[in-house]
Amino acid sequence: MKKIFLLLPLLLSACSSSPKTAEEYWFGQGERFGSRGYNIETDSLEKMKEKIPFNQAAYSEGYKKGINDYCDPFQAFNKGISGVRYVGQCDSQKEIVMIKAEWERGWQAFLAWDITIK
Repeated sequence: MKKIFLLLPLLLSACSSSPKTAEEYWFGQGERFGSRGYNIETDSLEKMKEKIPFNQAAYSEGYKKGINDYCDPFQAFNKGISGVRYVGQCDSQKEIVMIKAEWERGWQAFLAWDITIK
């Protein structure tokens, strides 16, 4: 029983996370916005900037990583067939032709599937 009480503080301290730096926070926010296909500038971002000192470099780097993940050309078909509309989120990507073609192919399959159900 004594061993359990001695180990308990150690185990609980392992569960706590250290506070993030502003750089880590803004990188994470940029990555989150990018990975969801949001524009680099959003209303939510403006509100967040008012609360936490903004780190443009970290946010941009995170956004770049997130949008690259979101715009993976090998996932574009899946986005289209899931009903996600393409509205120019990936226009800055090198593989834009493949992304648009696969997304459109998926979108058309989504529409065809939707029509057959009705």
